[in-house]
Amino acid sequence: MKGENNETHSIRRRAYLGIAASAGLAGLAGCSSGMTASAARAPPQVPEAALEAGGWEYIGGHSLDPAFEQSIGPASVSAAFETVVYEDMDLSEELKEKTLGQAEGQFSLFFATRVTLDPSLSNLPKEVRGTVVDLVEDHARKNYEGQLEDVDVTDIEQTGTRSTTVDTGESARVTEYEATIAFDEITFPFTDEREFTIEGQEFDVSGMLAVWEHDGTILVAGGAHPGENIELSVTKEPTEAIEVSVDIDLGLTPDAYREELQSLVAGVE
Repeated sequence: MKGENNETHSIRRRAYLGIAASAGLAGLAGCSSGMTASAARAPPQVPEAALEAGGWEYIGGHSLDPAFEQSIGPASVSAAFETVVYEDMDLSEELKEKTLGQAEGQFSLFFATRVTLDPSLSNLPKEVRGTVVDLVEDHARKNYEGQLEDVDVTDIEQTGTRSTTVDTGESARVTEYEATIAFDEITFPFTDEREFTIEGQEFDVSGMLAVWEHDGTILVAGGAHPGENIELSVTKEPTEAIEVSVDIDLGLTPDAYREELQSLVAGVE
């Protein structure tokens, strides 16, 4: 991340999923016009069994209470946010081992946020309820994209929106994302005096953000993960008499990561 020295900069700087807690809608505080919120708060429930089975670990949370108060039509609505964040630790450890310790960071993250409203979303007029959900979704998207930009993810693009049915039977609006991350060069020792350097490359990042109503609250969940496998073939000539070829295949499986993230999102309530 920013501020690290060159020795630890390498791939670790590209731990692009440092979007973590702040991706859980802290940016919504920007619409604050007051400091009132009195509804009951609770973090979202996440699919603990699936997270544990998949090698995910809880890495932190974020609370914003109160977050905002805004007049929408005839109603004055205040809100509080509770976010939990998980990292695919199995994937992080696997990549660290495969790259001899040079790939350290958060490569796949999942987060979930409960937006608790006062008055409850279910007690708002229908026309106001839709506006509130749209407001939360709009700010969620902007904040998500902003956090990716802050960790040097580029070419961020919303590639589509769709509806999906979550495990509780409710309908969620999903925004799909594609982006690009530039991994720095990787250096391996060749001899005691020489190093083998592989120049930096750009690779794809995929993500998603889902928003839906649940029991009078709004749930926001999503994450991001590698969008393609990392495969490189590099040939170097450290001396006139020696030619060295290195093939790198990290064995990443973007389709599987996407399917797992969708399943985790659907299990939030």
